[in-house]
Amino acid sequence: GGWYILRDWNGVDFDKDTLIQKLQERYGVSPFFKITVEPNPIIPGQNNIRISPSGLGLPDKEYYFREDSDKIQQAYKEYIRDVIIYMSTARNEATKFGNDIFSYEKRIAEITPDRVTMQNPIATYNMISLSELRETNLIKFYDILLAMYKDSQITDQTEVIVTSIDYLHQVAQIISTTDRKTMNGYLIWTLVREYVPFLSDKYTSVLHTFYSKLYGIEQPMERWEYCAELTNRFMGLAVNHYRENHDPLTKETTRIVNTTFDSIVAVVRNKIKTDKITNGLYEHLNTKLSNLRLQIGVPKAYSDQKFLKTYYVKFKIIKHNFFENMKSAMEFQKKVEERRLTKSPPEETILGHALAETPKVVYSAPDHTVVVPRILVREPMFEIHFPRSIIYGRLGQEISEAVISSILPYGSLWTAEKKILSPFHRIVDDSFKSVEPTRNCLSKLIMETGNDISDIFANETALTTIIHLLALDVAEEALNLSLEKSVHLHQPALENFEDTALFFLSYAQTQCSESTRQKQFYDIITKFEMDQQSRLKLAWTQIPAFSQSLGCDFNTHVQCPNLF
Repeated sequence: GGWYILRDWNGVDFDKDTLIQKLQERYGVSPFFKITVEPNPIIPGQNNIRISPSGLGLPDKEYYFREDSDKIQQAYKEYIRDVIIYMSTARNEATKFGNDIFSYEKRIAEITPDRVTMQNPIATYNMISLSELRETNLIKFYDILLAMYKDSQITDQTEVIVTSIDYLHQVAQIISTTDRKTMNGYLIWTLVREYVPFLSDKYTSVLHTFYSKLYGIEQPMERWEYCAELTNRFMGLAVNHYRENHDPLTKETTRIVNTTFDSIVAVVRNKIKTDKITNGLYEHLNTKLSNLRLQIGVPKAYSDQKFLKTYYVKFKIIKHNFFENMKSAMEFQKKVEERRLTKSPPEETILGHALAETPKVVYSAPDHTVVVPRILVREPMFEIHFPRSIIYGRLGQEISEAVISSILPYGSLWTAEKKILSPFHRIVDDSFKSVEPTRNCLSKLIMETGNDISDIFANETALTTIIHLLALDVAEEALNLSLEKSVHLHQPALENFEDTALFFLSYAQTQCSESTRQKQFYDIITKFEMDQQSRLKLAWTQIPAFSQSLGCDFNTHVQCPNLF
């Protein structure tokens, strides 16, 4: 017990294995590795425990290897220092502690797999039993999992998915060679770091100062916004139930969304009939598109009041005790994971997408389903009387992007039967080769935007940009097909704009957010996404119909090869 930096620590009594277990089990903290329950990518309908790299205080390993004078590195060290000072530690000791923690986390960052590898479902699938893991690794995973999932009948023969076996071997070596004092400092810091957002104002103000350097945020979130975010994060199903009861989705809304989805899938199925892809890849993609499902909001089974009472029965809330409630929420999350492990309820992976803090239409590969969060089909973002050009330019673009994600890497590495392909399957190689010319071209254009990133990140960002641009092209074509049998109408006060022009203007309105340089860097290295304004400029240069619909010339000299 205790923390050496606060001088209440006894090194003789310190047991790192017990502390690591307690942090994972009771507090939802993930030093060195993260334990979650996820769908088995080989056996549809079954969930397994996954062990993944974790333990860094900065968003990605890349932050640890920038220049020594890097402002974000310095801000992180100062953040650690200031938190420790508020715990009644001398400034010089707190400064040294901040430097020591950063250096230790940098050791972990050195062995952490890059995010490019981590997003490949084939490369990160390594099934191994706990008995095999025990023979090759000194970390006591059996004891940790037994404590975390008490009702799951964990045995030596229980199989877990390991994201990176090499990482586990190397991090075990770091753990075994770390002195007791350093280990105590790091482990307790991971706990403090996780719970700082729930502490008093003096601690959260330090956190906001750090975030201002990390993301370029000028003002912290309003208190009510933060409370709403936490409520949605831990009680999203209950919030959804309340909204559905007071403002249910209409049949007309459902019809419009389904029609939009069907028209987009039809266009994509027609576009893949090209000699640019092999016959085997075509059959694979066509089968996927034929079986692709749509889910609007939360599945009905999860909106039943009896189900919700059972679901939340173990979530204990104490009035007027925010911090204890946050601890309870962390424990409840583990109970939800254990429920997935023991019961493997169908469609539960969809919930994370349907209730996401930042709502977005996504493709859920383990469910082979396009998920549309409920909030995206409510006012002011959606209205049943909106012209089709606006619906397709907003929601249609997002649906199109999710559909395209299912047939391009890395979604294309999953089958229609909700399984990942073998790493030696020919379709894996064909899928990456099909995007290579366009990817290389866009990668060069992305490097020219001025972001300080490597070729690897530019290449991965090019892949997500291909999906976005192709989705825009598909959504525009789907709109035109849907209008063929309709009476042509001009919108009042917009008589000079045809439907295609309104479509692109509606799309452009969704791409107007201005990001700070820090946020642009964060999005590229953690999500492989360009900032919206840069992406909008690329769309203008790559989609001929965009500029032409607004009466402008299209410059073919900067256009990359069209994938289809």
